[in-house]
Amino acid sequence: MEQMQHNMEEALRNIADNKCHGDNQGGREANQYSSFKDFMDTKPPIFKEALDTLEADEWINTTEQKFRLLRMTEELKAEYAAHELQGPARIWWSHYRTTYPEGTPITWNRFTTAFRGNYIPPGVVEMKVGVFMRLSQGTKSMKEYLHAFNNLARYALEFMNTEATKIASFQRGLIPKMLKTMGTGTRATFNAYISDCLT
Repeated sequence: MEQMQHNMEEALRNIADNKCHGDNQGGREANQYSSFKDFMDTKPPIFKEALDTLEADEWINTTEQKFRLLRMTEELKAEYAAHELQGPARIWWSHYRTTYPEGTPITWNRFTTAFRGNYIPPGVVEMKVGVFMRLSQGTKSMKEYLHAFNNLARYALEFMNTEATKIASFQRGLIPKMLKTMGTGTRATFNAYISDCLT
């Protein structure tokens, strides 16, 4: 296992070096891309297996947050993230990699599609969409309702693709008293609407 980890780290260094070297020939700075050390400095989460299938989605989301702090190609994202897979997840990744010819680049999009396909069954996502559609404020405070709404909204992106649909989705679960308080005024953005609800 230690040898495998050493080999992976060496491969990551080589990929980063090759990317930097190739871009430097095009007149760009050699340090255009973040190194593997830069990525590790963000303290990315490790993924072994998911007791709750939605833990896998949380790992993807947290890893993407780390990427936003760095400058990386889509291929480097996949390689760096794969290093954080351990145990059963590392075995899954090794098997997945063998389905492609050696040296085939794996992009982050391809990685996440395969990862979600393996760890997040479509039925679970459909279930979460159903929970999102039935979500109501009930006895929750506005902050509690907003937290629950944001937590579930990531599984129902088709209802969150415009400012208007976000507001309509949020309004659907509000208690009548809050709807009356908010009136029929139109807010241009979801954040503005939420701000009004919280004041």
